[in-house]
Amino acid sequence: MNYYLAFKKILDDLKAKNPLYAKNQWVGWTCTYLPLEILEAAHLTPFRILPQATTEKADSYLDPNFCPFIKAALEKALSGGYSFLSGIIFLNTCDGMRRLFDAWRLYCKPTFSYLLDLPRVIDSSSITFFKEGLEELIKQLEVHFRKKIIEDDLLMAIEKSNKTGELLTKLFSLQGRGDPPFTHGEILDILSERWKVNRSLFNQALELFISSIKLDQKAYPVGPKVMVTGSLLDGSDLVRMIEELGGEVGASDLCTGQRILNVVNLDLDPLYSLSQAYLGKPPCGRMHDTHRRIDFLKQKLLECKAQGLIYFSLKFCDPYLYEAPAIEGALKEIGIPTLFIEGEYSGKPGGGIRTRVQAFLEVLRQNG
Repeated sequence: MNYYLAFKKILDDLKAKNPLYAKNQWVGWTCTYLPLEILEAAHLTPFRILPQATTEKADSYLDPNFCPFIKAALEKALSGGYSFLSGIIFLNTCDGMRRLFDAWRLYCKPTFSYLLDLPRVIDSSSITFFKEGLEELIKQLEVHFRKKIIEDDLLMAIEKSNKTGELLTKLFSLQGRGDPPFTHGEILDILSERWKVNRSLFNQALELFISSIKLDQKAYPVGPKVMVTGSLLDGSDLVRMIEELGGEVGASDLCTGQRILNVVNLDLDPLYSLSQAYLGKPPCGRMHDTHRRIDFLKQKLLECKAQGLIYFSLKFCDPYLYEAPAIEGALKEIGIPTLFIEGEYSGKPGGGIRTRVQAFLEVLRQNG
């Protein structure tokens, strides 16, 4: 059974039955630290910027040592691939992303664009700072789209977001069950559909899918188990290659994987709760909190019983390249080997990467 295609059919059927789906007002976004609940409270539909990996035009607009994701995003925008968007929101996650914001405004001329400041250090003052940034974002959205974002709508959006997290947690818990086993790669493919539809449709499809599939209660071991961490991947090709080579991906910590599963407290001021939840989630390589990130990876490796870590970084992605040696060293101290891969945004592994992954899995297999 192809679990992803089964989910896709459920989702497509729901879209066909929803006459308002085609009338969604889309707003692009680039980083998982943006609280999508704010857009949804304004009755806007977030659309994730995950372009195909081509950069022919963008190479003449951006510095050659910018990461391939940034150039691919501008490439698609220059080609008119995002002309359907009513606006786009960036976060100042790195210098390349700030330059993408500049180039997008200058050459693509979106009707609405915004750069949200994201703190690097997480403490009480940065939570307040980020909350104030979200308040300013709301003001700009209200002025441009002529929509008032009220607290009740924000709370409802947070409830739906928490429901998504609950459903995805349940989905990930089903991994490894069934015949053939429900794989991590298939789950990531299902998750990729989240970025193309509104949350209500995705939640409904996910509930129907989970209730419709019949999986064994027992998860069956497949082969050497690894965890995958790193930055952006275009699709699930790397994860699926690991699975094709006889390995099992027990967990992923990626911008396109489990890094989105944050739960927002509904008992506090909603904007403060959003700021606290998004800044307080397990940090990515961009945040100045490598020690907390190492502790999180150790915990996840232990929970999923992974024998090794595969660390993927985009070329020229300074935050992830910078932290890689520290993570590799910390895991080596507790006997967990790391395979470091630096690659293109496409995520489609070449022959060299395939050979290295195959050798890494063989070492894990021999180590038991």
